[in-house]
Amino acid sequence: MPTLKKRIQIPVEDKVYKELEKLASKREISMSSLAMSLVEEALELQEDIYFSRIADERLSKLDESKLISHKDAWK
Repeated sequence: MPTLKKRIQIPVEDKVYKELEKLASKREISMSSLAMSLVEEALELQEDIYFSRIADERLSKLDESKLISHKDAWK
């Protein structure tokens, strides 16, 4: 049955292919499922890095004199 998912092809070194093959076998999933999972995980990590940079930038510009203490905020 054909899938509606988009496909990509990537060349990999023999070493990478063998590692993917072993990991897929260990997890009892197909290599394509493993590759999709690893790509999704990498994209999530890239998103985390992006938002971390934004947070760090905002934190570096923080004016602590404008902060409200937890105690005061919940009065």
